Amino acid sequence: MEIERHTLNLKPGSIAIDPDFIKRVLNPYREHTTYLKHAVFHIEPDKVIQGLKVTGDFAIAQSCYIDDTGHFNAVEYNICYNQLGYVFLGHCIKNQLIPELKDYTEETFFHKQLTHILIVKINSSFSRLLNAKGFSGIWGITAIKKTAQCTFLYTYCNFHDINGGSSKGEVVLGILPAKEKS
Repeated sequence: MEIERHTLNLKPGSIAIDPDFIKRVLNPYREHTTYLKHAVFHIEPDKVIQGLKVTGDFAIAQSCYIDDTGHFNAVEYNICYNQLGYVFLGHCIKNQLIPELKDYTEETFFHKQLTHILIVKINSSFSRLLNAKGFSGIWGITAIKKTAQCTFLYTYCNFHDINGGSSKGEVVLGILPAKEKS
């Protein structure tokens, strides 16, 4: 389904990610924990890998693990980071935008999404209470380091709401090779 750019008020270099693709990427999540509602991929060609970003809109109607705290918390940060990151990586792999992940195809991504993409380090902070009922996020890469055993993505993910609520984070991902070494 082609979405016209002017319908979503998208800037040049921005592409709305197909809702069916998002649904497929988030298939491992239980329905009540699928917090990402929409995503847009952005490309700034002059910035190489740092110019690839995804933004998303989220809504957490009810926490999946605790009574309502009234605000976005660290566990929800991690879940939303994962959901936006999986959509980013799935889109990049499908469109071959990250040379260091060239051994992945769209199908190997879906097959190995949960087993081969690992959080190595996560650091998040909350500067002002964020309303979990409706907020937005941005996810991007600051650097990549490839070794024989793993590709490390140094990423950031920031969330904000319309009332100034915000959280920021930096996460190192380890992505195992798609093909097993013999």
